[in-house]
Amino acid sequence: MTEASVDGINPVESQLRSDSRILVIIGSPEGLKAVSKRLSSLEGVTRIRRGLFIVQHYSESHDGLIQTQPSVSFAKTREILTVRERQRNAYSDWTYSLVSFSYNNPTSQQKKYVERLIRKTSGIRLRPGVILFPLLRSKERRRIIGSEDEKKLIDSTEFVKLIQVNGGSALRWSRLRITSHDGDTFIKQAVQLTCFRDLRALEERIKTLRERLKDSDVPLGQLKKNYSLLARGFKELKTKWMLARKLWLYDFEKPLKRTYNMLVNTRRAIASMEM
Repeated sequence: MTEASVDGINPVESQLRSDSRILVIIGSPEGLKAVSKRLSSLEGVTRIRRGLFIVQHYSESHDGLIQTQPSVSFAKTREILTVRERQRNAYSDWTYSLVSFSYNNPTSQQKKYVERLIRKTSGIRLRPGVILFPLLRSKERRRIIGSEDEKKLIDSTEFVKLIQVNGGSALRWSRLRITSHDGDTFIKQAVQLTCFRDLRALEERIKTLRERLKDSDVPLGQLKKNYSLLARGFKELKTKWMLARKLWLYDFEKPLKRTYNMLVNTRRAIASMEM
């Protein structure tokens, strides 16, 4: 399932109040269906999209309904930690923006656009169509991500605008903090999986190019052109994840090194064909 293939958004009652929670169900489709049915039957629960709910007057009784499925919940907060403060605190103490987006019968071009767009963001994927962004203070955002005219990564506000320009629907909630007990663990897993997902897509394309090297009918010039596109894609991902190192405080050097080595070996294989 691509990001643009997920079901539509329900914008009704999407406002988050002081006693409300945003609830993201992360588990399997089978378990999600049962939990969604139980939650939707309760008063004060609004289903925004598949796996995403707003629960008014959140209580321990809601925890009991979802305990069989991995989930993470958020509530409104006023505080935004500095980068230095975040280094001393777990993910569960940080402040976030959450974006939910969807397309109605997306075209193949829209699907590809969304996949590329997500790879250019500072966010991580919690589930299809739900992206979590770290929220920074203005000065720190400009220093790390860049100014409006020279952003190195797309933040949550710009992401929503670009989705809407491209024909999609999107909702954004900001100044959120994690309230669920295991939220810190789930965020760390989501950071890792988002990085691996980005690199895996590029690695599959590298493998495809390696297979094409065996076809004597493919011109050498075409192989070089394909390699250049892959090298450019890796450069973009490296820029993103080295910056994300500051945003998410996670060391991405090892997975980046693996993909880089695949590229180097492919470049050498192409070079050897010229000898």
